[in-house]
Amino acid sequence: MRVLIDTSVWIDFFNGHPSPEAEILAQLIEDEVELLTCGVIVAEFMQGIRDEKALERLEFHFRDMDWLTPEEPKTYFSAAELYRRLRARGITIRSTIDCLIAVLAQDHGTFLLAKDRDIRLIIESGLLDLREFPLSRHQ
Repeated sequence: MRVLIDTSVWIDFFNGHPSPEAEILAQLIEDEVELLTCGVIVAEFMQGIRDEKALERLEFHFRDMDWLTPEEPKTYFSAAELYRRLRARGITIRSTIDCLIAVLAQDHGTFLLAKDRDIRLIIESGLLDLREFPLSRHQ
């Protein structure tokens, strides 16, 4: 099983903020499930780290993970199309990054674990064939 972990979950996990998603991430790590990341998730997460030692440690861990890469330009066109289709339905996604993450997860056939309002809207729209990691799976 391969799971793409969204920025929101990493933030809860590393800040010790109790959430169902952070608990699932802890269990996935313990179970040695293949966790995935991508450039925009790492950039979002790392920009908030202020402690240099923590930054070095986290960078080491992220470098060791498998990274999903976009297929240029297809992935970006798909993310823009997703955004437009959602807008046509009256749904405004606040970040293009969330559209990109959702498209990456779909294109690579991975599960997606997120704690994010916009990701939730994308999933509920049914416009993508996303495999959301079930919150009840490890509780």
